[in-house]
Amino acid sequence: MISISTRVHFFIGFANLPVPVRDVWDMLRAFLNEHDALPKNVELSQMAGHSEEQQSEQILKLPIAKIGEIITSRNLAGFKIYAGKSAKTTDYYLLDYRSTRKDFKLGCLIENEAKAPSDWAPLIEKVISRHECVGAWQYIKSYQFWQGDITGDRFYEMRWGKLPPGYRTRTEPFTGPGLQPDRVFIDISLNPGRLKQLSPMVSFLPTAEMWLGPHFWQYAKCTKEEALAADFFIEKLYTPHYLYLKCWPEAFTRPDGEQGRMQQRLWKLFFHEDCEWPPGSGTICDEPMYGPPELMPGYVPPAP
Repeated sequence: MISISTRVHFFIGFANLPVPVRDVWDMLRAFLNEHDALPKNVELSQMAGHSEEQQSEQILKLPIAKIGEIITSRNLAGFKIYAGKSAKTTDYYLLDYRSTRKDFKLGCLIENEAKAPSDWAPLIEKVISRHECVGAWQYIKSYQFWQGDITGDRFYEMRWGKLPPGYRTRTEPFTGPGLQPDRVFIDISLNPGRLKQLSPMVSFLPTAEMWLGPHFWQYAKCTKEEALAADFFIEKLYTPHYLYLKCWPEAFTRPDGEQGRMQQRLWKLFFHEDCEWPPGSGTICDEPMYGPPELMPGYVPPAP
């Protein structure tokens, strides 16, 4: 089975470029430094945020202290930096959609052995208090990846184990060069932990806690007032910049049981949509069913 990061990740979706970009980078850098997670040297992608004239090299290696200077001197419209190798890799980015300078996403990719914060809430709240957002979410990467995986049977089972028998699939002909078998895709439209694409770079995730900005409500099927009135949230905070909602003590790791039913409530509230687990059941089962061992209750990781 392929190893997928089980770390807590985050992303913030913006309707427009948060400017100055240097301000966003400085907040991210300071937060990582506070948690002793700031790498000394990084690789800066010269594709992300750079103009076509600046994309002379694919990757630029430099000390972390130089990143802010590069962002300012080149007037970058985003960034993407890498550090570490293999299971210790970190990747932080502010990316746009195909260089349109609209629809931006700030986020990370943290591998299992990398040094990084386990709670991104303080950074999220600082950034979205200064830069207007669509929304922000933090989540367990492996759970989100599993619930959003549309790949066919063979690839699914390599990553997640047995494919639930009730899954619906669709087949599309392979359109690339050479003779290839038709591609099989899994229907995840009723998965509790699926994401919903709001715009090309920004998605809604039904997470245990979320920060919903002023741009979010154009996509939702409910109003801000209806969300505030919902009785299943354990914490609510209404600020001039975002509505913070928390419905579960920690990030979701299961689509079944009480976690699955809580995600079902989120889908019904925000988008008038339903979900089920396992696939084809028409309901949310009580006992954990399917998925990788590390997302099963009581899982203990092997000793190093």
